[in-house]
Amino acid sequence: MSQRHPGAHRASHNSPNDPEDKFIAGIFEFTTWAKGNQQVLTVAAVVAAIMVAGGLYYNSYRGQLNTQAAQQLEVIHQSISIRDTEGAKIDLATFLDRFGGTVFEGEARLILGEIYLESNDPQQAVAVLEPLSLTPREPIEFQGAALLGAAYEQDGRWGDAIDVYLTIASRSDLDFQIRDARTAAARISTDQGDVAGAIELYEQLLAELDENAPERGMYEMRIAEIQRDS
Repeated sequence: MSQRHPGAHRASHNSPNDPEDKFIAGIFEFTTWAKGNQQVLTVAAVVAAIMVAGGLYYNSYRGQLNTQAAQQLEVIHQSISIRDTEGAKIDLATFLDRFGGTVFEGEARLILGEIYLESNDPQQAVAVLEPLSLTPREPIEFQGAALLGAAYEQDGRWGDAIDVYLTIASRSDLDFQIRDARTAAARISTDQGDVAGAIELYEQLLAELDENAPERGMYEMRIAEIQRDS
């Protein structure tokens, strides 16, 4: 009968590959390192505390800024309701300087751009709307893109108007926005003598409509008119 060595169990338990031994060794190594690097640890702790405090301050600051922006925008809406257009222009320009980057920037640009359009000042409307609308993703950005297209048209920038309308059509998920944008692009193409481009756009519109859709007759009529006049 074989005889078990009395230290076999202890030797196995104290194997250098034992996870518990590795953990204890790691703690010992870190403790030794920490004793020799107390200044590094102190600096790291201070930096971490500053970062946490900075994050809390920034969140508080952004919250207060958004509250102030909402209040200021409400005052501007009141100015518009009493038709103080010039005052609203000044207030909105000041608003964008102060509250640009807040969640209310898009709404302010939309309002100011519309005011400039109504005042027959398309170049100012373009300057205000382009940062919001060139690559639309959110609903308010698509609204701004439609206004931007109108501003380009008012300024005689037909190619830019077509481009922004086609951008809306390619990026929007809403059928009515796609139809309106393609219809506007087709209208401009017709006016500018681009017969092939206009017909192609109207055919795209027809292809996306149901056979019994009431709009089909209108688009078919426009294609026939373009072909007749060309």
